[in-house]
Amino acid sequence: MRNDPNTMAIMLAAQNYLSRQEYGQAINCLLKILETDPENKEASVLLEQVREITEYQHRDIFSATNLDMDPWLE
Repeated sequence: MRNDPNTMAIMLAAQNYLSRQEYGQAINCLLKILETDPENKEASVLLEQVREITEYQHRDIFSATNLDMDPWLE
């Protein structure tokens, strides 16, 4: 299903959203691809990367002093 024109169009839309840093929309596009093609490695890897980006962007650095989760500082 890699050459499916619909999948390719959605992937292109996801990449456009990523270039504009609209991560929520990009995640929605990637999830839509994975609904129809759960074996799509490109979409799954990109989804993991985008989720990691959003996790770091939304981290509250003032809530915890041990950001690296060092066990000796807990």
